[in-house]
Amino acid sequence: MAHTITPKNIRLEASSFCQLRCPSCPTTTKAIDPVVGKGFLRAEIFRKLLDDNPSLQRIELSNYGEIFLNPEILQIMACAQERGVRLAADNGVNLNTLRDDVLEGLVRYGFYSMGCSIDGASAETYAKYRVRGDFDKVIANLRKINALKKLYDSDCPHLSWQFIVFGHNEHEIGEAKRLAESL
Repeated sequence: MAHTITPKNIRLEASSFCQLRCPSCPTTTKAIDPVVGKGFLRAEIFRKLLDDNPSLQRIELSNYGEIFLNPEILQIMACAQERGVRLAADNGVNLNTLRDDVLEGLVRYGFYSMGCSIDGASAETYAKYRVRGDFDKVIANLRKINALKKLYDSDCPHLSWQFIVFGHNEHEIGEAKRLAESL
Protein backbone atom coordinates (compact mmCIF):
# COMPACT_ATOMS: atom_id res chain seq x y z
CA MET A 1 0.00 0.00 0.00
CA ALA A 2 1.43 3.39 -1.03
CA HIS A 3 1.69 6.19 1.47
CA THR A 4 0.64 9.67 0.51
CA ILE A 5 3.09 12.40 1.44
CA THR A 6 1.39 15.52 2.75
CA PRO A 7 4.10 18.12 3.42
CA LYS A 8 3.37 21.02 5.73
CA ASN A 9 6.65 22.88 5.25
CA ILE A 10 8.88 23.13 2.19
CA ARG A 11 11.71 25.23 0.79
CA LEU A 12 11.53 26.66 -2.72
CA GLU A 13 14.05 28.69 -4.66
CA ALA A 14 12.14 31.89 -5.56
CA SER A 15 15.19 33.20 -7.42
CA SER A 16 18.54 31.68 -8.18
CA PHE A 17 19.89 35.07 -9.26
CA CYS A 18 21.66 37.56 -7.02
CA GLN A 19 22.89 41.04 -7.83
CA LEU A 20 25.62 40.94 -5.16
CA ARG A 21 28.99 39.23 -5.42
CA CYS A 22 29.73 38.02 -1.89
CA PRO A 23 33.15 36.33 -2.06
CA SER A 24 32.35 32.98 -0.40
CA CYS A 25 28.81 32.55 -1.74
CA PRO A 26 28.20 29.57 -4.06
CA THR A 27 25.95 31.77 -6.21
CA THR A 28 28.84 34.15 -6.86
CA THR A 29 31.21 31.30 -7.71
CA LYS A 30 28.51 29.64 -9.86
CA ALA A 31 28.86 26.42 -7.86
CA ILE A 32 25.07 26.12 -7.71
CA ASP A 33 24.53 26.46 -11.46
CA PRO A 34 24.90 22.76 -12.44
CA VAL A 35 22.40 21.68 -9.78
CA VAL A 36 20.02 24.62 -9.30
CA GLY A 37 20.33 26.42 -12.63
CA LYS A 38 19.27 30.01 -13.17
CA GLY A 39 15.72 31.22 -13.04
CA PHE A 40 12.73 32.44 -11.09
CA LEU A 41 9.79 30.66 -9.50
CA ARG A 42 6.76 31.52 -11.64
CA ALA A 43 3.50 32.54 -9.93
CA GLU A 44 1.59 30.07 -12.14
CA ILE A 45 3.81 27.18 -10.97
CA PHE A 46 3.50 28.35 -7.36
CA ARG A 47 -0.30 28.37 -7.61
CA LYS A 48 -0.27 24.84 -9.07
CA LEU A 49 2.00 23.67 -6.27
CA LEU A 50 -0.52 24.97 -3.71
CA ASP A 51 -3.42 23.41 -5.65
CA ASP A 52 -1.65 20.04 -5.66
CA ASN A 53 -0.53 20.25 -2.00
CA PRO A 54 -3.33 21.68 0.12
CA SER A 55 -1.53 20.51 3.27
CA LEU A 56 1.18 23.17 2.85
CA GLN A 57 1.28 25.67 5.71
CA ARG A 58 4.72 27.29 5.43
CA ILE A 59 7.13 27.89 2.55
CA GLU A 60 10.70 29.13 2.86
CA LEU A 61 11.48 31.09 -0.32
CA SER A 62 15.14 32.02 0.17
CA ASN A 63 18.25 29.97 -0.33
CA TYR A 64 20.84 30.83 -2.99
CA GLY A 65 19.34 33.87 -4.71
CA GLU A 66 17.70 37.16 -3.82
CA ILE A 67 13.92 36.59 -3.79
CA PHE A 68 13.18 40.25 -4.54
CA LEU A 69 14.72 39.95 -7.99
CA ASN A 70 11.82 37.64 -8.93
CA PRO A 71 9.49 39.79 -11.08
CA GLU A 72 6.47 37.74 -9.89
CA ILE A 73 7.18 37.83 -6.14
CA LEU A 74 4.17 40.08 -5.48
CA GLN A 75 1.79 37.62 -7.18
CA ILE A 76 3.39 34.76 -5.22
CA MET A 77 2.80 36.63 -1.94
CA ALA A 78 -0.83 37.36 -2.86
CA CYS A 79 -1.46 33.72 -3.77
CA ALA A 80 0.06 32.49 -0.51
CA GLN A 81 -2.11 34.84 1.51
CA GLU A 82 -5.24 33.68 -0.38
CA ARG A 83 -4.43 30.09 0.56
CA GLY A 84 -3.40 30.78 4.15
CA VAL A 85 0.20 29.70 3.53
CA ARG A 86 2.86 31.44 5.59
CA LEU A 87 5.89 32.67 3.61
CA ALA A 88 9.36 33.16 5.05
CA ALA A 89 12.81 34.15 3.86
CA ASP A 90 14.69 33.23 7.00
CA ASN A 91 17.69 31.93 5.07
CA GLY A 92 18.34 35.52 4.09
CA VAL A 93 17.54 38.44 1.82
CA ASN A 94 19.87 41.29 0.95
CA LEU A 95 17.19 44.00 0.53
CA ASN A 96 19.14 45.90 -2.12
CA THR A 97 16.55 45.77 -4.90
CA LEU A 98 12.90 46.17 -3.88
CA ARG A 99 10.10 47.93 -5.72
CA ASP A 100 7.78 50.02 -3.55
CA ASP A 101 4.79 47.78 -4.38
CA VAL A 102 6.76 44.74 -3.17
CA LEU A 103 7.73 46.53 0.05
CA GLU A 104 4.05 47.25 0.66
CA GLY A 105 3.09 43.70 -0.37
CA LEU A 106 5.37 42.25 2.31
CA VAL A 107 3.17 43.88 4.92
CA ARG A 108 -0.22 43.77 3.16
CA TYR A 109 0.08 40.06 2.34
CA GLY A 110 1.48 39.12 5.74
CA PHE A 111 4.89 37.81 4.66
CA TYR A 112 5.78 36.16 7.95
CA SER A 113 9.54 36.55 8.51
CA MET A 114 12.85 37.49 6.91
CA GLY A 115 16.50 37.21 7.83
CA CYS A 116 18.15 40.40 6.62
CA SER A 117 21.77 39.76 5.60
CA ILE A 118 23.66 42.82 6.80
CA ASP A 119 27.30 42.17 7.68
CA GLY A 120 28.27 45.58 8.93
CA ALA A 121 27.00 48.68 10.68
CA SER A 122 28.48 51.11 8.16
CA ALA A 123 28.55 51.38 4.39
CA GLU A 124 32.32 50.83 4.24
CA THR A 125 32.32 47.66 6.33
CA TYR A 126 29.13 46.24 4.78
CA ALA A 127 30.50 46.57 1.24
CA LYS A 128 33.62 44.53 2.02
CA TYR A 129 31.60 41.31 1.96
CA ARG A 130 28.30 42.36 0.33
CA VAL A 131 30.10 43.41 -2.85
CA ARG A 132 27.90 45.65 -5.05
CA GLY A 133 25.52 46.12 -2.12
CA ASP A 134 24.33 49.47 -0.79
CA PHE A 135 24.12 49.65 3.02
CA ASP A 136 22.17 52.92 3.02
CA LYS A 137 19.59 51.50 0.63
CA VAL A 138 19.19 48.38 2.80
CA ILE A 139 18.65 50.45 5.96
CA ALA A 140 16.20 52.72 4.07
CA ASN A 141 14.25 49.62 2.95
CA LEU A 142 14.09 48.36 6.54
CA ARG A 143 12.75 51.74 7.64
CA LYS A 144 10.13 51.65 4.85
CA ILE A 145 9.03 48.17 5.93
CA ASN A 146 8.68 49.34 9.53
CA ALA A 147 6.70 52.42 8.46
CA LEU A 148 4.36 50.20 6.43
CA LYS A 149 3.96 47.86 9.41
CA LYS A 150 2.79 50.86 11.46
CA LEU A 151 0.51 52.04 8.67
CA TYR A 152 -1.14 48.62 8.35
CA ASP A 153 -0.97 47.88 12.09
CA SER A 154 0.91 44.66 11.38
CA ASP A 155 3.74 42.85 13.09
CA CYS A 156 4.71 41.08 9.85
CA PRO A 157 7.20 40.59 8.48
CA HIS A 158 9.21 39.67 11.57
CA LEU A 159 12.71 40.89 10.81
CA SER A 160 16.00 39.51 12.06
CA TRP A 161 19.45 40.92 11.36
CA GLN A 162 21.90 38.28 10.11
CA PHE A 163 25.45 39.44 10.74
CA ILE A 164 28.21 37.09 9.61
CA VAL A 165 31.26 37.92 11.70
CA PHE A 166 34.54 38.45 9.84
CA GLY A 167 37.81 40.01 10.92
CA HIS A 168 36.90 43.17 9.01
CA ASN A 169 33.54 43.71 10.73
CA GLU A 170 33.80 42.29 14.25
CA HIS A 171 34.52 45.78 15.63
CA GLU A 172 30.98 46.79 14.54
CA ILE A 173 29.04 44.05 16.37
CA GLY A 174 27.98 46.40 19.16
CA GLU A 175 26.92 49.13 16.75
CA ALA A 176 25.02 46.59 14.63
CA LYS A 177 23.12 45.44 17.73
CA ARG A 178 22.24 49.03 18.59
CA LEU A 179 21.13 49.79 15.04
CA ALA A 180 19.08 46.57 14.87
CA GLU A 181 17.31 47.47 18.11
CA SER A 182 16.55 50.97 16.85
CA LEU A 183 15.02 49.49 13.70
